Amino acid sequence: MDNVNYNQLHKMYQNVRKVNSERIALGHKKRLIANIEKKFRTAMIGTLARCEEQLGFLWGHGKDFSILDKNQREFRVVWDNLRTEILNHCNNQLRAAIEEISEYNITWNQYRTEFIINRNHIKTGDQ
Repeated sequence: MDNVNYNQLHKMYQNVRKVNSERIALGHKKRLIANIEKKFRTAMIGTLARCEEQLGFLWGHGKDFSILDKNQREFRVVWDNLRTEILNHCNNQLRAAIEEISEYNITWNQYRTEFIINRNHIKTGDQ
C-alpha cells in the first residue's frame, strides 16, 4: 500500500512540476514580448520625433494648419501620409515579430548574483 501511495504522490508531483514549468515559461514569453514591443514602439516613435525635430520646419511642425503657408501645407499633407505609412509598416512588422516569438519556447536566464566568500581573507577579532 505504501508503494502505491508513493508512486501516486510521485506522479502527482511530476505533473505539478510540469504545469508550473509551463506556466513559468508562458510568463517568460509574455515578458519577452512586452519588452520587445516597448523597445520597438520606442524606436518607432523616437525616429518619427527626430524627423519632426530636424525637418519639421518644412511643414510648420507644432503650428496650427490654418496659419501655414502654401508650401508648408503641402509638406504637412506629405508628412502626415508618410508618418501614417511608417507607423502602419512598423506595426505590421511588430505583429509579425510577436507571431514569430509565439512559435518558440522561451526561458529567461534571470539575473543572478553569486557572492563568493574567501575565508582566507576574512579578519576576525584582533590579531
